[in-house]
Amino acid sequence: MFKTRTQLSSTDDQLTSTIRRNILALLIESGFQITPDALEFIINLEFPLKTVESVILVKKPAESPSILSKEYIKSLIKGHDTFSQSIEPPTEVHDDYPESLPTSEPVTIASDWQFRIDKNPDNEAVGSEGTIDDFLKMFRDRFDRIKKIYMARIDTQNAVSPSVAKLRKSPTKRSGPMNSDGARRRRPPSQMVLGIIRDKTISRAQNVIIDLEEYQKEDPTDSRSSSKVANESIICVIPSKLSGLKGQNLSEKANSLLLDEVVCISGYVDNDGRMIADDVLFPDIPTARQIGRAKRDIYAAFISDLHCGSQEFLGDELDQFIAWLNGKDVDNSDKTMVENTKYLFIAGDLVDGISVYPGQRYHLEVTSLYDQYALIASKLRKLPKRVKVFCIPGNHDAARQALPKPPIQRTFAEPLYELDNITMLGDPSQVIVEGVNVLITHGDSLDDLVTMLPGASYTKPALPMKELLKKRHLAPIYGGKTELAPLHRDWMVIDTPPDVVHFGHAHHNAVDNYRGVQIINSGTFQSQTDFMRKQGIVPTPGIVTFLNLRTGSPELKFFYDLSQQN
Repeated sequence: MFKTRTQLSSTDDQLTSTIRRNILALLIESGFQITPDALEFIINLEFPLKTVESVILVKKPAESPSILSKEYIKSLIKGHDTFSQSIEPPTEVHDDYPESLPTSEPVTIASDWQFRIDKNPDNEAVGSEGTIDDFLKMFRDRFDRIKKIYMARIDTQNAVSPSVAKLRKSPTKRSGPMNSDGARRRRPPSQMVLGIIRDKTISRAQNVIIDLEEYQKEDPTDSRSSSKVANESIICVIPSKLSGLKGQNLSEKANSLLLDEVVCISGYVDNDGRMIADDVLFPDIPTARQIGRAKRDIYAAFISDLHCGSQEFLGDELDQFIAWLNGKDVDNSDKTMVENTKYLFIAGDLVDGISVYPGQRYHLEVTSLYDQYALIASKLRKLPKRVKVFCIPGNHDAARQALPKPPIQRTFAEPLYELDNITMLGDPSQVIVEGVNVLITHGDSLDDLVTMLPGASYTKPALPMKELLKKRHLAPIYGGKTELAPLHRDWMVIDTPPDVVHFGHAHHNAVDNYRGVQIINSGTFQSQTDFMRKQGIVPTPGIVTFLNLRTGSPELKFFYDLSQQN
């Protein structure tokens, strides 16, 4: 009855593609997954759809292997279910999924997981020779990407370069509402200028003075070296003492401006060629946008800064969290959350590392980097198999310090790579999970922002995280504490607004929301170190943030008694 087709015409090829999509849709909607060779075997049967409906779908997913193999399919067809016992899933799972899935986005599915990796700076994407030309191309790419955001907005699509703005300067003075003959002065024309902040100073009158540099497009026919040609710029004066709420907002925006960020400034250009600003417009998160939500009650957990190997590593508390996910000591009110937690995001610093700072060896419980990763892998191995884990590197991990960072080096973290449910990503990465766009980064730039942004601190990481969302860039400042690799692509630009942004690094838990973006800083699993104590930093360890991906509602769970730090 079950014969195979041996010859395919071009028409048959189209038919096969349709059959493939239909079969995958049936299997996925019924809770099954399948290996590539098993799928090809079914497609080459004489009646593939009938085989799926009459032989495979009559079985319940719980009664079948976690992944349908070719051998298992053959055994069903022959009527001998010899593979009904649980089998280890193969290393490769088919990821060519049908266009007819309920979600409109392509997905990668393993077990009950639905995700797509949209952004991941792997090893092949982050190499650079470090030449001047590399730096120039990185900043040009930054400008082009953020300019594209501005040009998509109605209010900023007419922004011009500094050189064009200075050509439109107004000879009109703006002092006094009337001329000497009583005629009312004409208001100088307002315009918007777009550029990169080259310098920022504060005048004696406490006005913010910005040197806004023009983007200079590379001309391949110009024999002059672009690195030696000075870019045009315009001086922008942002008044600090304007009255009313508008004046207060303008002053706050001006004080939050950072070097090297791309920004749009509105105002008029006076007779001296200076722009007198009346507003600062950030690329920002659109207020009107569709926020991604899962179609089912699925939870994701967010942690970071485990610092395994440190003397202050809270290994018992991490074990307690993992045991809780396995159903131990779970209250009745939390059972639904636990059973439906399918994703875990770890935003870097899985281990404490070695020689990260002078004298670190005196604070280590585990002095070998290999052993640190082996230890954390042994703990993560105990996670329920239903939980998909995404890991990125932090500044303590075995990865380069410059952003963007490729994934943690396999040479040191082989035990992590051997775990089937863990995907190692670079920093920053963007993953679409169940239709929810999650942006994950360790948050190295917080070191610069806590000294540059008024009100920013490690104990209130949500504030600088909001500012980075406004700027649509995760690390604007070049030459500060945060190292940036000179690549031809600026990976730190937030091209696509996320639904969730996940930071670590601050060792202080924070949950907030900005224009529909769920902000999460996941704290730590390391108690207060001597360095933190000297700096007056009190961490919030053992707090795990859970997020319902259908409703977008966050919830905190505590696995450490914070009173122990007092």
